[in-house]
Parts: sequence; structure tokens; C-alpha cells
Amino acid sequence: RAFREEFGAEPELAVSAPGRVNLIGEHTDYNQGLVLPMALELVTVVVGSPRKDGLVSLLTTSEGADEPQRLQFPLPTAQRSLEPGTPRWANYVKGVIQYYPAAPLPGFSAVVVSSVPLGGGLSSSASLEVAMYTFLQQLCP
Repeated sequence: RAFREEFGAEPELAVSAPGRVNLIGEHTDYNQGLVLPMALELVTVVVGSPRKDGLVSLLTTSEGADEPQRLQFPLPTAQRSLEPGTPRWANYVKGVIQYYPAAPLPGFSAVVVSSVPLGGGLSSSASLEVAMYTFLQQLCP
């Protein structure tokens, strides 16, 4: 419903990615330690559609996301990289777009919503990144 209200059409694509919890081994996986993670029923959902103007237009309805909840920016080019900034939640999206290997990407409009609590140790940022990567795979395989 949020996509239709924001962009005036139905989304063409929809993806989701779960949050996760480490049952054993918190913060040891990147130090050659062992972990036992488990996916959660809490998810990040991205719905959207391609656009032809080379812009990315985003809206989040996720509880706890910093402002602004809406933003628009041009896709990166060989001469211009995406720069981090505000809102912080969009930096995860920008990072995935910047390094997505199947370029050139078309512009797109998307709504992001998550039931994964932000800052709660349930990998909300990883869930957002995986959902966005999966969305880009559908948009530009």
C-alpha cells in the first residue's frame, strides 16, 4: 500500500530477507571463530519498480529509521560514486548499489519496511543489505 501511495502504481518486484540471531559465537565469525546463527521470522521487505530516469527513489516505513524517510539520488557512474550521508539507513542501500556487480543498473523506486528491530542485535542492517541485493538481482540479473 505504501508503494502505491508514494509512487502511484503497483510495485513490479518484491523480495525479503530475514533477520538472524547468533545462538553461539557472538562477534567471533570475523575472527576465525565459530558461530551458530539462526534465521528469524522477522524480515526486511523491499518492493519496487524500475524507472527510466537513472534515479533511485526510496521510502522506508520501518519503525525507528532515522529521518528523512524519503530520499532520491542518481545512480553512481564511473566518475561519481555514491557518498554516505543521512539518513544512515540509506547508506546500507547505497553500499549495495555502489558495489552491485551486474551494472549498469536502471533507476528504481522502492519502499523498504522491516519487522527486524533496529539496533537490537538481530542483524537488521544485514537483513536490509541482503534484501536490497536480492531486489537488485531481480531488477538487473
